[in-house]
Parts: sequence; C-alpha cells; structure tokens
Amino acid sequence: MRSSHTLWATVVLVAMCTGLPSAQRERTRPNPRRSTTVNASQASELTLTLTEVAVRPLQVWVRTAGVLDDSRRVVTAAVPPSDATRVKAGQRVRAFSPASRSRMYQGTVSQISAASTGATVTITLQGQTLEATRYYVLEIVTEDGDFLTVPNEAIIENGGKQVVYLQEPDGSYTPRDIKVGTQGELFTHVLEGLTPGEQVITIGSFFIDAEHKLKGS
Repeated sequence: MRSSHTLWATVVLVAMCTGLPSAQRERTRPNPRRSTTVNASQASELTLTLTEVAVRPLQVWVRTAGVLDDSRRVVTAAVPPSDATRVKAGQRVRAFSPASRSRMYQGTVSQISAASTGATVTITLQGQTLEATRYYVLEIVTEDGDFLTVPNEAIIENGGKQVVYLQEPDGSYTPRDIKVGTQGELFTHVLEGLTPGEQVITIGSFFIDAEHKLKGS
C-alpha cells in the first residue's frame, strides 16, 4: 500500500454510521451460508452500488510541492525514492496554489533528474500562473499498469484483513477475504480472492457489513 510523502496533506473525512433502523434489521436476514439478503427496495434505501471486478489501469497520484520559476510556467519539485520510479516524462500534472485551491493549472512532466533523495522533477504548465506565490502543490498522475482491481470503497478493513462483499445469484451478499497490493487513487490491485466479472458492493458496503455482523452474531 502506498504512503504519502508530501508537503500538502490530503485529509479524507469518512462519515461512519453506527447501525441501521430496527425495522430494516427485521427485514434483513443472513442465510445459512452466512450471507446477507436484501431486496430491491432495501438496496435502494441503502444506496447500494455494485462494481464489476475487472482489469483496469491503476492510477497512483504522486503528490509533492514545487517552486515556480520567473517565467511563471515551470515548476521544479522533489519526489521521494518511493515514488520516483513511477514518474516519467509526459505524465499529466495538476498544480494548485495554497493561496487559491479552487484554481487548478494543467501541465506535464518535462524532465526528470536523479537525486540522492529520489528525483528532481521539472513540470511545464500550459499557461502562466496568476497567483503571486512561487510555491505550488502538485499531483502527478502516474499509472502502474493494468491490474485486476476493485474500487477502494469496496474494501473493508476487518481485524487486519481486507474484506469485500460479493453479490450472489440469489441476490444475497457474501463476505470474501482478499489479498491486496497497491492502492491507487480510485482502485486497489487485488492479488488473491477475486476473479474478473464478479460483482462487489462499493457504496453501501459498510451497511451490509454491519448488518452481516449483527445478524451473524
């Protein structure tokens, strides 16, 4: 799993709900195979979203900060060793000024130089910046390749393991332990436990997990 080496911290707030209404619990039951069944109406109430397990490009956004030159179009930044191998010339870059996060500048990686602390990256923006500041937060869009993946939202951490919920042909949802590799920006590489074409819950997986544990106990 990747870690963040940036001067800009991206904080993700996750809204956690502690349970389902009692009426919903009465209508939802696990079957003998330890799966949880919901009907179409319940799925709509829970806002369940299914996503296919598939081979996709795995994007990893390398975040760092850089300094703008006098032309106001070229930014130079340092990338740590853990991310330096991912960065290549021609990759897309998003640049943000800490003074104006609502404005984004597009650019590309134009040069990479090896350094003792990783790599020095030169980024050329498509146009001149408008802010007075010389410092910019950067998101370099890299791809590790094509891998079997599921959305990040589908994975639930459970006692040090990663679990997803699969939709069964009868409409029930069954937990499946999986082994994961690199976590990308939107998807996570699945090493073991899933096959292409299976359907996993993305939005709503927390609710199914809570109900499954409640009824399973």
